Amino acid sequence: MSTPPSAAGTASDSLAEPTLLSASWVRHARTTVILELGKLRRRHYWLLAASASALCLLWSSMRVASRVTGPAKAHDTTLALDELLQVITVLMPVVTALLASRIVTADTEERMGQLMTALGQRPLTRYRGKLVIVFLTASAMETAVLVLLAAAAAPLGLTVTTSYWRALPPALVVMACSALAVASVQLMLSMCFDRQAIGLGTAAVGGLIAGSLPHAYLGSFTWLLPWGIIPSATPIDTVASYASIHATGDMTLATQPWILAVFAALAATGWTVIAHTAIVHRVNYR
Repeated sequence: MSTPPSAAGTASDSLAEPTLLSASWVRHARTTVILELGKLRRRHYWLLAASASALCLLWSSMRVASRVTGPAKAHDTTLALDELLQVITVLMPVVTALLASRIVTADTEERMGQLMTALGQRPLTRYRGKLVIVFLTASAMETAVLVLLAAAAAPLGLTVTTSYWRALPPALVVMACSALAVASVQLMLSMCFDRQAIGLGTAAVGGLIAGSLPHAYLGSFTWLLPWGIIPSATPIDTVASYASIHATGDMTLATQPWILAVFAALAATGWTVIAHTAIVHRVNYR
């Protein structure tokens, strides 16, 4: 028995509608990101990202070089990874704040934001497009430095241990979560406050506090900061490693590094939702 034309048409329409909506959403998101990328021409955004990556690599390389010339027990790649995470904790909030400030002020130059609003683009849509770009930029910078240091570890004379390969995957997840949380908050600050110095100052202070609390045995409080995800969820137990690096020549890892990575993802989601809510409130009640 053949299916009635009306029934067949209804079934095919119900199946096609989600696909069409999904395809439309993807095209819309891609167009938004492309438009935001177009605004960055001649804005020195990419030069800033490259310069910050070079600074992070230089900083980490100097610490590795000083370790290679030191005691044999310090020739540990896991130790280099731990120090890189510490550098990212202090440096990347300021770098992300600069990137967020640069991409936000692009809308104020030549009244670009007013033009896009007149053409029908919502401020909330602009925020989402900017967030994708800043997050991907920060993640790419951190990953590039990590890959370069990993590739140079053996030639420099560092010892690649089992702890390094166990710590690396969760460390990558935690770095990505941190990049998302910091990008969301710093972009929100840049869009909510006309004075960009507020976002930059907050990032500098937040990064220093987040990097300092673990050394004061107050690491649990870093969970309360968007800039503190890396020191909170790091797969390397820095305090315990003070003893193990001398006793066994290797670093000590956290008991459940993947559980910490899950908590990092939850924290990043929470800060992203908070920042998004703040932007929605600003748009609705401006």
